[in-house]
Amino acid sequence: MSRSSIGELEHLILLAVLSLGRDASALRVREELASLDRKVSRGALYRSLDRLEEKGLCAWSLADPGAHRGGHAKRIYAVTDVGRDVVRERRSTLERLWVQAREALEA
Repeated sequence: MSRSSIGELEHLILLAVLSLGRDASALRVREELASLDRKVSRGALYRSLDRLEEKGLCAWSLADPGAHRGGHAKRIYAVTDVGRDVVRERRSTLERLWVQAREALEA
């Protein structure tokens, strides 16, 4: 499977991770998607994050464990340079399609 071959959910997750920056934990990504009326189960989210990591499109690091988490660290996700390129490519493709479809939508 190509690294640039991503589905809609993976695309949305990459965009959410980018928008959340240093706050991009899985929980925050899930909340961000839910705020856009895109509910995602925990399992689907973690499977997608794992696939994105396997493709080299995102990576994670451990945040310092906090007392409120019982001393457990959480993963913070970030989009890699390759992932940013894939998001840019996807945006370009969508923009071209929107331009081409404009007439049909305005009819």
